[in-house]
Amino acid sequence: MDTKSKNISYSSGVRLLAIIIVWLGFLGTIGSCLFLLQNQEVARLSSYTETYSYQNNFSQAVKNTVDYHVVLKSEDHIKISAEDSQTESHNIQRFHRIENQFPAMVNYVYYVQNTETGEKWTNLNSETSETTDPIQFIQRQRVNAFFNAWTSDATVPIFEDVAGMMTDSPYEVYAAVVEPLEPGDIFYDAFMDYTEANIHLQIATNAAIVSFILMAVAFIYLIYVTGRREPEEIMAKRPVRLYTDVHTILVCIAAFVSLLMVGGLFFNMSADLPILIAISVILSLDVFIGIFYVLAMVEQIRTRQIFTNSLIFQLISGIRTYLRLAFQGQVFKIWILLLLLGYGFINGLLFMLCAETYYGFVNGTFLFMFFILLAFNAGAVYFAGRSLIALSLIMEAVKEISAGNTDYPLNSTDIPVSFYAFAQDILNLQGGLKKAVAVAVKGERMKTDLITNVSHDLKTPLTSIINYVDLLKQENLENEKATGYVNILEEKSSRLKQLIEDLVEASKASSGNLAIIGEKVNLQELIMQAGGEYEEKIQQAQLDLHIHAGDETISVRADGRHMWRIAENLLSNAIKYSMPHTRVYIDTNSEEGYGSFTIKNISAFPLNISPEQLTERFVRGDESRSTEGSGLGLSIAQSLTALQGGKFQLEIDGDLFKVTVALPLWAEEQE
Repeated sequence: MDTKSKNISYSSGVRLLAIIIVWLGFLGTIGSCLFLLQNQEVARLSSYTETYSYQNNFSQAVKNTVDYHVVLKSEDHIKISAEDSQTESHNIQRFHRIENQFPAMVNYVYYVQNTETGEKWTNLNSETSETTDPIQFIQRQRVNAFFNAWTSDATVPIFEDVAGMMTDSPYEVYAAVVEPLEPGDIFYDAFMDYTEANIHLQIATNAAIVSFILMAVAFIYLIYVTGRREPEEIMAKRPVRLYTDVHTILVCIAAFVSLLMVGGLFFNMSADLPILIAISVILSLDVFIGIFYVLAMVEQIRTRQIFTNSLIFQLISGIRTYLRLAFQGQVFKIWILLLLLGYGFINGLLFMLCAETYYGFVNGTFLFMFFILLAFNAGAVYFAGRSLIALSLIMEAVKEISAGNTDYPLNSTDIPVSFYAFAQDILNLQGGLKKAVAVAVKGERMKTDLITNVSHDLKTPLTSIINYVDLLKQENLENEKATGYVNILEEKSSRLKQLIEDLVEASKASSGNLAIIGEKVNLQELIMQAGGEYEEKIQQAQLDLHIHAGDETISVRADGRHMWRIAENLLSNAIKYSMPHTRVYIDTNSEEGYGSFTIKNISAFPLNISPEQLTERFVRGDESRSTEGSGLGLSIAQSLTALQGGKFQLEIDGDLFKVTVALPLWAEEQE
């Protein structure tokens, strides 16, 4: 049961309920406090007669009495005393307005008498006037006033101009509010408003206390359970989407904006429902923002992220990291930038000190500062010189390594701290490159050895097969099917022999394991001879060969054997893969120190392949592999061209296949 109650107290539902209680408690507390603030006058007063509205109404009633009976008196008096018609009209209107207001004042009484003529005016009923002295009756009331030409006496403040209106007049004015009050006028209404406000004040006070207690209890509960799953279990750290200082600034901005909005609405408030709803919505948003902010801070305090998750901390950490890397030489540009800034600042400071100590003549202080300035700049020049020398050594090492000299020595102990990390990176690159080259050479050697051994192992039984096929052909076989089978065996064994030879040659060519004998080779003769050699095959393939050798002799420096193999492979490739009834073009040319020949033909198959892929081993333009061929011809031609210092280029434009072989021209001084 205890475990179940713990689980309930830490559940999301209870937390949500606590948040709602905090929200409602806050609204109740703020609403009650705003009501108390608006009615603070009622709260500090002991009687309704002390309220501003009550005293203002009484003061206005006394003024109207004096104005009506002492100043205006009657219409005839107004007409006689008025200076002009406009004043007369205004005073008559005022006279009748006051006259109409008196009957509505049920609880207000007055007594006016002229001490010279003995005339009297009062609104007391006849019964009261007959049984009681009117003046004594009025003076017995809690709120009363008395005015004559020299004296003014009132239990509540009266407008100052009333005493001025009574100056030099023979009148005495007595006024009061009769208690107990009867319904029907503004004094009774003021009394009822005060009574109701007192009741509401007590309710608001109690509501504020209860709301605050509920809010405080729910808030303390939320703080306690935030960041916990169980009473003793603190939740693990989790990524926070908002930095603490940024979160704080945003909350402060929201609070400031809300304060301005609520303040504007509150001071213009007339108890309208839309304004009350607007204030409640704004305060509700503030409550939720505040709750989630405080709970987020509590969680980060418990997980010890309150400082580490601030933007300022992250910026300081980033700056410290960059400075550390800079002074370790790992951030080259920042290190140099800081060094230059520091040098400029110190140099400028020393120069200013030298200028300050020079008073028109050389003194000891000036010489001392000047010596420090020279020493500082000499040290800077020495440091810069060492760094530049080290940089030149590093650049030379990079140049040698890029040229293939992976064993070039670079002593990092002679490198200053400014370029030490750079030199170490170059040495690591050098070591990695040497290792990669060694692995590549080893792998290539293993492939070559494998191909050579496999080829040798295949040649031995293949030679026996070819010999036995020759012996079978010499026999007088009367069975035509057997003769056909022997012919197929001869054809396939010859093709297999050629494939093995191509494979061995491709392996040797790619690994550079072929001897190259540079000699003068006439490109025109080579092409013409190759064209004649393959003339019969070209006709069988229904192709039309066009050779444009030109009149000028083009001689290149190459190995005649390998050049013949290149021409043979390329022509064979054209015959196998060209579309029947199309032309094959061979052109010779010389430019920029190279002699070249180009073969162009139209492919019988779609060339949906890149030129780079076509020169790979066992890759063929005929994806169905329905034609004869090993996929090694172009690879061998490219490798043999590279071994002789030439250039091999493939171009594909739609179905047009174009291959160009360029070799260095033969120089006459080489003869």
